[in-house]
Amino acid sequence: MVMNTREIERILSRIEALLDLHGENSFKSRAYGRAARAIRSAGVDLADLLLKGGDIAIDGVGSGIAAEIREMVETGASSQLEELMERTPNGLLDVMSIRGLGSKKVRSLWQELGIESIDDLEEKAKGGEVAALKGFGAKTEANILQGVAELKANVGKMRLHTATTLAAELLPVLRELPGVGRVEIAGRLRRGGEEFSSLPFVLESEDIEEVKRGLSDAEALSDIAEKDRTIYGTIDGTYKVLIHVASPDEFVVTLHQKSAASDYRFMVSIPLHDRGYELTERTLLKGGESVALTSEEEIYQLAGMQYIPPELREGIDEVRVALDGGLPELVTGSDLRGILHVHSTWSDGRNSIEELAEQAEELGYQYLLMCDHSKAAFYANGLNEARLEAQGKEIDEINKKYDPSQFRVLKGIECDILADGSLDLADDALATLDSVVVSIHSSFNLPEEVQTERVCRALDNRYATILAHPTGRLVLTRKGYPINLKQVIAHAAERGKFVELNANPYRLDLNWRMIRYAKRKGVKVAIDPDAHAVAEFDYHRYGVTIARKGWLTKDNVLNALPLEKFLAVVAETRSR
Repeated sequence: MVMNTREIERILSRIEALLDLHGENSFKSRAYGRAARAIRSAGVDLADLLLKGGDIAIDGVGSGIAAEIREMVETGASSQLEELMERTPNGLLDVMSIRGLGSKKVRSLWQELGIESIDDLEEKAKGGEVAALKGFGAKTEANILQGVAELKANVGKMRLHTATTLAAELLPVLRELPGVGRVEIAGRLRRGGEEFSSLPFVLESEDIEEVKRGLSDAEALSDIAEKDRTIYGTIDGTYKVLIHVASPDEFVVTLHQKSAASDYRFMVSIPLHDRGYELTERTLLKGGESVALTSEEEIYQLAGMQYIPPELREGIDEVRVALDGGLPELVTGSDLRGILHVHSTWSDGRNSIEELAEQAEELGYQYLLMCDHSKAAFYANGLNEARLEAQGKEIDEINKKYDPSQFRVLKGIECDILADGSLDLADDALATLDSVVVSIHSSFNLPEEVQTERVCRALDNRYATILAHPTGRLVLTRKGYPINLKQVIAHAAERGKFVELNANPYRLDLNWRMIRYAKRKGVKVAIDPDAHAVAEFDYHRYGVTIARKGWLTKDNVLNALPLEKFLAVVAETRSR
């Protein structure tokens, strides 16, 4: 398989980190980091370029590194990286993954304290030896211990996109096993969420031993075991898989029960009980006899209630609302009319605006809002006012290719919220844009009250339209900064602003619980991919999952509006 540009970027960044770890010349290590950033900004398909006989002519990529990139494309590997990896204890790579520990600090831990693993680090930190090390101190030691705890707690966990991909790959394998009928994804993955500790399935079969033999023969799982009619195994020796085996008569109820939170299962059993039914883990009984079911919908019909989509089966208030017939028609991916919050090669994206526009139009969207970074994000090649104006002219030229009633590229920016709540671009520049996304990328450690006031002040700017990734969290990596989201959402409601559901599976921010609050406050939510490449438009699917879990309908979603209505509500927001 040919190595793609993103993999090349990652290898160059890893080489930079490992060179620093081994104390190599800093000018040499920085050259690799500079090359990685230059490639990201250039937006060039390096494999395609080199395989067609071209040369790498990118500012920031010297001839020596260009030769190494050619080696990566031709061989699928980097001899420089392999040599560095051979010199590096495996456990140090885990230590380097702890938030806040850069290569140079890890080198100090390694050289001064002999730390070569997470367990070594935890032991030394608990003994106070890390705090005593020059350049660390008690606060750094406490942060390291917190990082170790987070890392250990997240071992084997998956983000939504990883779990979705693995389950989709395993599903057809399970369906092809001998003696197997229906197979469906179950558990929290079916309900949707941000992180998962296992991949659950419900599988129809009369013979669990035959299923186990089939799994072994197919080499689909390792560490296969069985207990209480559930088969346990792992993928890649890391991710847990649970396969609940049910007979044909049990399949529907087992799928229902294994796809729901425990509180929900109790709550839905009450209206069934009132009608003379008993809901068990695997069957629905009436008068002690099993009731034949062909679909989950029949369970709800027998209970006298609306069908409850899997995303809502959390045991909060969905059963009560379903009994009253008040469940909404949840948003779907086909409801989205525009793609908001997209980065191009003007900042840190990997595709040109023209390429992004072509893909968005081909996918059937009516509009694409470009939101490259602003100048405070210097690390991402953020735009100042002059470059923003130049980008606008390019967008004007691109729009000449399209019928404006069918598709249009909109001018926007992801504008940094500075520490005092002001925006880092002048209002005169923001006034020329169709919409402005505002977000925090710095000063994460402000007290909650100050952080909340900072964001509210940013939303007071008449040109601010959408608050992006409102907590700054990264799923399984970084907790969000302290902020009173309810106060921020209420402020957005007063100002007629919108909040983002960042659909990037590393963010999924807002979370679904706060999305429900935004809905109650009347704040429309923008489902945005925060895409840095055309392939990431597909992140919408994860955002829609979380939006449905937050009870959103298409009327609650900003980019479910057609183009002219979208522009009208943004204009109305500015007028307020």
